[in-house]
Amino acid sequence: MRIYNVELLVYGQVAVKRAIDFSTEKELDLGNVFRSDISIRPHKQGFLISSTVYTADQDRAYKVALLFIGKMLDILSLRTNSPLNVSLNEYRQIENGNNVRAVINREEFMLCFRVARDLNLNQNKLLRAFSWYRKGLYTDDPFDKFLAFWNAISVVADGYCNDNERTRQGIINKIWDCFITLWGECADWEYINGDDRWVNDNNDIRNKIAHGGVTVDVQYVENVISKLPIVQNIAYKLLQQWAERLGTNVAFEMH
Repeated sequence: MRIYNVELLVYGQVAVKRAIDFSTEKELDLGNVFRSDISIRPHKQGFLISSTVYTADQDRAYKVALLFIGKMLDILSLRTNSPLNVSLNEYRQIENGNNVRAVINREEFMLCFRVARDLNLNQNKLLRAFSWYRKGLYTDDPFDKFLAFWNAISVVADGYCNDNERTRQGIINKIWDCFITLWGECADWEYINGDDRWVNDNNDIRNKIAHGGVTVDVQYVENVISKLPIVQNIAYKLLQQWAERLGTNVAFEMH
């Protein structure tokens, strides 16, 4: 066993103004606490972040760092609502014409690490939903994007719905239950405009994509793309508000 230092490139519409250094507790497994030194440096595509990892070999050090930093990025991605992806050495060319970047300071990075650690230990399903949401933001494939956003919704619904005879009948009823818990009856759900088939229809699209039960043509792809903005908005709102319900105000909390 030895200490390794792993450096990763995080690329996305974020920026840091100056070098940031701090240490934070890493506890990927309950009771297995290791203090990790974090170093963050500006980069034209986002930022470079390095983390110390105490483990057996280089391969495991990379995997642990990727998991540890990835969980922090799940929180930061939700806070900024922007795609953040990570690489060991792949410097991507990002040419989207968007020069607007969220500036992240030391306090926000520390907050994201702290919230990620807390959720990993106490609300792992919510953190898993955040991870799916981040994947939906950074993937380019419209089918993968739809699946990721819908999975974020489904993970929350499966993990936090009320346990009753209706919700035991399947994921559609679980999603309905969570939506009603937060937003009341369907007529009051933002973005959905009273469409009481919205959950069923989008879950059907999810199943067809996931299980290959669809003929992929231009019209079907365009149909999925047209549904993405609302699915993303619903997923974002659900994750934000369920985090608040659990006492973790991910989007706005700052100490």
